[in-house]
Amino acid sequence: MNNKARYLHTIVSVVVECCVTEIGDGEMSLSEEDVLGKSRAENVVMCRSICVMLMVGAGYSITTIAQLFHRTPHAIRHLLEVGHRFHVTSRAFQVASAEATLRCRDISVDDTGE
Repeated sequence: MNNKARYLHTIVSVVVECCVTEIGDGEMSLSEEDVLGKSRAENVVMCRSICVMLMVGAGYSITTIAQLFHRTPHAIRHLLEVGHRFHVTSRAFQVASAEATLRCRDISVDDTGE
């Protein structure tokens, strides 16, 4: 995996850590597989839209993001719109988005290597 792909997956990991909640008996509300999969659950869509917003902010193209999420560029643009709506209406989205933004800002491409 090259640095570009590693950085994209690091963004997804950080955002999932910021959005996940424990729902009893140690079970978590979402996973990276949920975010990269086809789930339409609200918390997964919120997490996915934060990922897309951060990736666009990091300079990745809509096409590259679409390939990572196995979606069309139109679907990625729709996620950006949904993210803006969540930002206006959801306090949980604002908190998770702010935390993910701060944590992703500190990541450099060199930090994602093994």
